[in-house]
Amino acid sequence: MTQNEQAAQAATVEEADAGRLVWIDPLEDFNPPADPDEKDTNPVIVDPFNHRKKREGQEDTTQPDPGLIASVDAVGVQQPPILRPQVGEREGQLGVVMGQRRMKAARAAAEKAVAEGREYRKVRVIIRDDLKGVDDEALVASMAENVHRAAATVQDDLDAAQQLALMVSTKRVPKARKDQMAAAIGRTVEEVEAAPRVAKIAPHVIEELWESEADFDWVQQADYAEVEDVPNALWKLEQAKRKDKEEGNTKRGAWRQAMQALKAEKEKAERIAATTAELKKKMIPVVKWPHRWEHTTGRPLEELVSAIGKPLTEAGHNETCEGHAAAFDPADGEVVWVCVEFKKHGHQLAEAPESGDAEDREAVEKADAEREAAREEARRVKANNAAWRSVREVRQAFITDMCQDKSEAPADVKDLVLTEILAGRYTYTHYVTADCGSLVGTFLKDKNLPAFPPSEVVAKLVKRTGAKRYWWLLFAHIAGMFEFEHMTDEAWRGKKDEFSRRKPIERQTVQWLNFLKKHGYSLAEVEEETLATAQRQAEEKAKRDAERKAQDERRERERAETRAKKEAEEKAAQEAERAQADEHGEPGDEADAEPQSEPLKGGGADAPDTDEEQGETDEE
Repeated sequence: MTQNEQAAQAATVEEADAGRLVWIDPLEDFNPPADPDEKDTNPVIVDPFNHRKKREGQEDTTQPDPGLIASVDAVGVQQPPILRPQVGEREGQLGVVMGQRRMKAARAAAEKAVAEGREYRKVRVIIRDDLKGVDDEALVASMAENVHRAAATVQDDLDAAQQLALMVSTKRVPKARKDQMAAAIGRTVEEVEAAPRVAKIAPHVIEELWESEADFDWVQQADYAEVEDVPNALWKLEQAKRKDKEEGNTKRGAWRQAMQALKAEKEKAERIAATTAELKKKMIPVVKWPHRWEHTTGRPLEELVSAIGKPLTEAGHNETCEGHAAAFDPADGEVVWVCVEFKKHGHQLAEAPESGDAEDREAVEKADAEREAAREEARRVKANNAAWRSVREVRQAFITDMCQDKSEAPADVKDLVLTEILAGRYTYTHYVTADCGSLVGTFLKDKNLPAFPPSEVVAKLVKRTGAKRYWWLLFAHIAGMFEFEHMTDEAWRGKKDEFSRRKPIERQTVQWLNFLKKHGYSLAEVEEETLATAQRQAEEKAKRDAERKAQDERRERERAETRAKKEAEEKAAQEAERAQADEHGEPGDEADAEPQSEPLKGGGADAPDTDEEQGETDEE
């Protein structure tokens, strides 16, 4: 091997600090206090960043088990614990970073030996001077030792990871170093960054996850803690995790959609609770929303009129009627004002027929059914409106992730960009003149990009983007167009035209959802429903078009048959006339007539019939 090759090989090997070996007396130097909060003045202490901690109300996992004590008593500590010099108020002390239980086992074995009149062994330890004041390295080392041991509790992991996350954030550690630290403790960077949230999880939530055997990582545990009060939250999240696994979705697509829906449910519940408290202060009773209003004595005010046919208002009804109350629409959690005894208080159903004979009763039942159908449709629209607005946040977060891709954009991204720009459709030109900066700034994580960026701002954006990522910059621009123009609040059921008629779901809405789905986006339920509705509309249109085409072809055949029949009848009539003429000896067509003799000069019966014939005769 040449000298250069040896130098190159040496450059690829990272030197590790072996530390220095010293001997510690476990009785004289190491005696941790029973109370973890009590100051330890011994030469050797448990390092503040040691992974294991003793916590009130929980099993103490810092204590050695009898088997470990017996082993140390018999053969001593075989694997040297790792210590590091302390700083600050603990200057001059050594902190146990790795091997706390071994040190405690050595002290227990020494106490036993002294009690029995035997000699005890000192503990050989490694002192890492390079870890002095380097808390994150010490924590990683401690966690790496204990993360795979059953004796360490989940709370141990969470507390330590929280400290590590805070230090990483404070020190602005590079991503590569974050990856290295996270890998050392068997976690991802995303999990380490979520640790501060996880550390705040109440113990009963952790116990619930253990009992349910939910295989949640730190991120998922932190998410669940946010929505654990929502009914069926655990089951819904488990289903989402299973869906992501089955679909191979590494971006937690279904999980994010489920979390967004659960957060919306939680916000709705909190809004209802706050509004209920306000209504209670105003002495307004709150009644439960029924399955069907027809089965109760109450009705929403919007369906009622006064005895003289006037619409009822919330303010007027509250002042004049004892039956005034509120209910919460389960679709969106908004207040609906009701009268709990509308007949008793002299109100009537709007546009309701008088109930008298059997025919009138049928009309009343029909009107009730129509009102309930209208209520159900209104609830569906409210629920889908809320879901569509809520899911927008998840979808745009996915688009933002796409736009951060450092690699070359795939072919279908380029095709989409070029098609939408070069086609020059109205929606694209409208978007460019309406708002072409806000969403681009969101997708590129550029908070300084205004709605209408001037040319110099755009020039700076292009310059710092880099040529390799130009396509992703253009994609962010086109994604903004789709979101602004084709994913509006009403896009899930089709926009209205100028005559307030509901149009079918736009082709571009379907195109955009399918494009994102192809790139790994997990569709929400309302988005799946939108695609299904669009598919049904397309099939119905194709069926109508086919029926219309068949009808046109049938009419054309009928017209052709009618023409052919008429032509046949006319031809038959002509043949009949000719036959009749032949039978009576009358002249027929000129082609069939007998040649006429040359007319004589002069008048009389044989004189020419026309001036032309007369002229010819004169010439002769």
